[in-house]
Amino acid sequence: MPILLILILLAAPAFAQDLQVSIRPDAIYVESLAGNIVPMERVFFHIIIHNTTEAPIQINWLRFDVVNASGILLSGQYSGKALADLFDSAIDRKRIEPTPKSTSTLAPDERKAISDIFFDFPKGFVGESMVVEVDYRISGKGLVMKTPVPLNRVTGLSARLPFEGVWYVAAEHGFLDPHKRFLSEAYAYDFLQIGANGKSYQREGSRNADYYAFGKKVLAAKEGTVVFVRTDITDNDPGDPNLNTPGGNVVVIDHGNNQFGYYAHLRARSVSVKVGSMVKPGDPIGEVGNSGDSVEPHLHFHAMNGRDPDQADGIPLVFENWKAQSYSRVPIERQQGIIPKGEFVQP
Repeated sequence: MPILLILILLAAPAFAQDLQVSIRPDAIYVESLAGNIVPMERVFFHIIIHNTTEAPIQINWLRFDVVNASGILLSGQYSGKALADLFDSAIDRKRIEPTPKSTSTLAPDERKAISDIFFDFPKGFVGESMVVEVDYRISGKGLVMKTPVPLNRVTGLSARLPFEGVWYVAAEHGFLDPHKRFLSEAYAYDFLQIGANGKSYQREGSRNADYYAFGKKVLAAKEGTVVFVRTDITDNDPGDPNLNTPGGNVVVIDHGNNQFGYYAHLRARSVSVKVGSMVKPGDPIGEVGNSGDSVEPHLHFHAMNGRDPDQADGIPLVFENWKAQSYSRVPIERQQGIIPKGEFVQP
């Protein structure tokens, strides 16, 4: 079973007189990677640089170092065109607000980011600290800033699957998963249902009613209090997403400990809970729909550390007491773990 940890950044972002460097999300995800000769672990994070002065700042190079208890150091460093290309990639992937491209210079109050850093380590290497170092020039002076970040391991959100029956994992938090466009969706899942015909729909798939998932019950993954509901958005025609309201019809549940469940693309007017409702695991909260940024009926589910998806960071989900069956003749019971893309799962 995969090992799931989070590294919480205990230190606040460091402030210099002219430059602010921060690491996001607040929780850095660590996942074990199977199938290697040497067992490996992977971390995923973003680095954001903010010019807090009234003068331009030229970034010469940026480096991050991860140090374990034995003093062993693993690093990544970017400069020149490679650094500018990474800044541009963060803009293209909507990780940060747009700024001029093809440059490593920050105008006053501008921010640049290196996003979606995936860094692999030998298993057990990840230690107690990370240091981000930036070499830059401002008003003719060359300066170097170091931002140390202590790390601490804690568990993620542990919850049941938010449905009954057998569902297919259409998307999760892989390296190029489109959920990585938004920080709050960094560890999101998309679930849909597959019929005996091997498709997610019957007939031509031209109507939402053709899709096996449409109208199926969505369940609370864990006990909590409903803190946000939207249910008035019309379901899309298949293949015609509504990009103006990405989540569509949504329920957000405060599951406690700064952990919020986000249940999205629900069927119009199907939500059966209200803000302030108390729910238990398995309670129905709505139905699967095709609203928002969705091309076919499916359930989008993720966890985050705040109720507002535009401000929150995503946190990993560890599912409890589920069965996997796509790689075996009979379902295999899992007590706890993350779920890979391509798997068929059921509670």
